[in-house]
Amino acid sequence: MRKLLPLAVLALVACNAQKEAPQSARAGGAFDDPAAAKEETAASADGLEERGAGGAPKVGHAHGAARAPAGMEPMPLAAATTAAPSMQATASVRAGEWDDNANYREFQRYIGQVNQPIHSVDVRARRFLVVRDNAGKPVSRCPVTIADASQHDVTLTTHASGRAILFPYAEGLSGKSFTATARCAEGNASAPVALDDDGDGTVEIKLGAARRNDPRVVDIAFVLDTTGSMSEEIASVKATIQKVATTLQSNQLQVRVGMVEYKDRVDSFVTKPYAFTSNLGAFSHTIAGIEAGGGGDYPEDMNAGIHAALTSLEWSPRAVAKMAFVIADAPPHLDYANDPDYAQSMKDAAHSGVQLFGVAASGMDALGQAVLRQMAQYTGATEMFVLRGGAGPQSTGGGDPIASCGGTQQQYASGNLDGLIVAKIKHELAAIDADPMKIPGLRVDENAKPCAERFD
Repeated sequence: MRKLLPLAVLALVACNAQKEAPQSARAGGAFDDPAAAKEETAASADGLEERGAGGAPKVGHAHGAARAPAGMEPMPLAAATTAAPSMQATASVRAGEWDDNANYREFQRYIGQVNQPIHSVDVRARRFLVVRDNAGKPVSRCPVTIADASQHDVTLTTHASGRAILFPYAEGLSGKSFTATARCAEGNASAPVALDDDGDGTVEIKLGAARRNDPRVVDIAFVLDTTGSMSEEIASVKATIQKVATTLQSNQLQVRVGMVEYKDRVDSFVTKPYAFTSNLGAFSHTIAGIEAGGGGDYPEDMNAGIHAALTSLEWSPRAVAKMAFVIADAPPHLDYANDPDYAQSMKDAAHSGVQLFGVAASGMDALGQAVLRQMAQYTGATEMFVLRGGAGPQSTGGGDPIASCGGTQQQYASGNLDGLIVAKIKHELAAIDADPMKIPGLRVDENAKPCAERFD
């Protein structure tokens, strides 16, 4: 049986817990290894069979029909009502979140110790490129070109926060001195970039004009594994579309939603894109018939799904936020010939300003979690994970939150996956008018700070 990643690595750290920790949780910190977690929790990663929808064991990771243990009737799957535009899942998928950029040093330790065939990406010497207008406000969707002394260059695009993250070693830049030039619609400006160490830093690029106040466009894509074990997560994504429609639409905001389904090479298709549209009601109807099915072996062609999201969907050049949620319960095939490389795709995403949020669904293994976390960290996004039991009574989950301050955190999210995703979208939009220099995890991990000094 596969071992899941230690729970501590995906723990959501929070200071303002409002309920006391149960005796099974260590209020002082996270577990050091799965064995310790097994002693302290009722359901550990090593103590459960991999389970699918409704608690049924997964057949080859349930990439076929779910079946119940011998002598036990199968429990019903969570489903979505598709008869009306207002689709709601009959059961929520509970999830939590972890930010590897807010805990950058912890991420570097973790990724350096992963004993999985991940692609090596050198993320030392991080620099936040911050583009601000003449009033100090963040400027989104701004291309910033970074060039080294030999004129090798790379272009990144700022997010809603006005920030892009430069990893110079990963991008093939040489030397310790670069020039960053912003070429925004509001005007051009440059600033020097110095790498005097392998640590953390910021580079401010100030424009001479005010930022434009065009209607705000937000592009949201779902990159969704639709193989046999994903029933509950698919239902939750359907509910999320409707929730986005009802909570984010306004006169000053245009929300466009798109999707890429992906499966594996043994199935009737590998990827199926659904174009971006601002008619979210019609889009809900379009995807209402999506059902879990297919698969074969445990890994799936996630590489192809991410590549299709970046190349087959037409992202708006006017979008102040470009967010893709990669929702999967199995790792990518890293053994396919002529398959897109997720490590290159995440660089392409950073270049174009697309954030790749990972969502580790129930049963995701250590390889898949590492890949999702790499992509989220590189593109300035976060990693989400289905909680133990969050997708059926005995689902293994992708991690459980254990707080380092004040006991077990009960307010880490809205309580379900669709609510958490909507909260991330709102958080990104709030960054448009926030101080772009307030950066969680800059120089000191949030997890290492006293509770009163941490960012919310």
